Amino acid sequence: MIHSQMEDSQYEIRHQVLNPNQRQQLEDRRRIKEQLHQLEQDNESPTHMYRRKLKISTDVDLLDKHDSFYHTTKSLLVLFQIMGVMPIMRSPKGVDMPRTTFTWCSKAFLWAYFIYACETVVVLVVARERINKFISTSDKRFDEVIYNIIFMSIMVPHFLLPVASWRNGSEVAKFKNMWTDFQYKYLIVTGKPIVFPKLYPITWALCIVSWSLSLVIILSQYYLQPDFQFSHTFAYYHIIAMLNGFCSLWFVNCTAFGTASKAFAKELTDVLATERPAAKLTEYRHLWVDLSHMMQQLGKAYSNMYGIYCLVIFFTTIIATYGSLSEIIEHGATYKEVGLFVIVFYCMSLLFIICNEAHHASKRVGLNFQERLLNVNLTAVDKATQKEVEMFLVAIDKNPPTMNLDGYANINRGLITSNISFMATYLVVLMQFKLTLLRQSAKNAFISSLKSNLSRIRTLDVDKLSTQR
Repeated sequence: MIHSQMEDSQYEIRHQVLNPNQRQQLEDRRRIKEQLHQLEQDNESPTHMYRRKLKISTDVDLLDKHDSFYHTTKSLLVLFQIMGVMPIMRSPKGVDMPRTTFTWCSKAFLWAYFIYACETVVVLVVARERINKFISTSDKRFDEVIYNIIFMSIMVPHFLLPVASWRNGSEVAKFKNMWTDFQYKYLIVTGKPIVFPKLYPITWALCIVSWSLSLVIILSQYYLQPDFQFSHTFAYYHIIAMLNGFCSLWFVNCTAFGTASKAFAKELTDVLATERPAAKLTEYRHLWVDLSHMMQQLGKAYSNMYGIYCLVIFFTTIIATYGSLSEIIEHGATYKEVGLFVIVFYCMSLLFIICNEAHHASKRVGLNFQERLLNVNLTAVDKATQKEVEMFLVAIDKNPPTMNLDGYANINRGLITSNISFMATYLVVLMQFKLTLLRQSAKNAFISSLKSNLSRIRTLDVDKLSTQR
């Protein structure tokens, strides 16, 4: 104690008489001496605190037992298998292999081939009838072309399903396995399992709502659109249910990220309150990086499907909005416009849910952890903990938990505003085109009426001249 006080007093005296460069050297030497003293107390090499373990030995039975995410969201996975949307399979219990697998010759995939072939036959028949009806009709106005394009565009996701969804099956299986491994690592590091208490009823409800909403939307079009035949509805039920299912899948994953990050943040707060938590913080930092990579993998695994998803929503919303406004301007409001507005509201609701949930998930996993770490009083903790907090913040900065569609676009609230701005731009152009068509039709009608009036006047003049003679 007395020795340290004497050293501090000597340090202060020397600090006053030395120049800035000498003072900096003295400060560096003092800091190095403190770090060496800290390492002597730790009695270990410094590399053990910052180097990650290459592999954690896993127990297959524990993986299955504590895979709460799979058990609570199993209903949605089974629904996707029945619909042939994502034919991934769960490995049998006790088998030492990845818990979720994807192969092109599995039983789930054979069923997907069959159900997709049946659905394709129905979709092609309806598409052919719509195209033939449009070709045979005498009304070839631009508005009628737009109206037929709306319901043809809704069929696009069905034909792109093998390319957009099946081709990324291995990435989806990887994402599912990342969830399984993360829950096991969380159990090993914290000693507590992750529990999703609300996810089980939410998933079941979303499975039912996906098909119920599909029936409501398609049947509403049957009753509101004058030329929408009942037989055509069978080509759209599974497509709308698939779009609803992918929206439900996104909502479930974002909700799970929020629940996991909330439990993780609580454990982090408890660890920071302990004495000398540097070693534990290292494990928590590695665990957080896994969580961030898992969020990035979600966007990569479903990049093609959600990319086409957003494009179809964007295109269909523009066309449906233009069609409804055009009909209102030209003929007034009818049930047909109500049906088009239902499509617009449905598409924008899907886009809002996806972007809003991604925003909240990124905020819970990234910003909330940054705030907790920035609130740590670094002067009250040891040097190793200070270093680990700094490295944790750097890890968050270098591994942002963003939902990215494999580099094509970031899914967040900014995507909503950018889509709305683009939609407004294209709608202005289309409405200008519509007004030009109306002016041309009015001009042609005026010229034709003027010609008819002139011909009548000439006829009357001729009749008068003939009677006078």
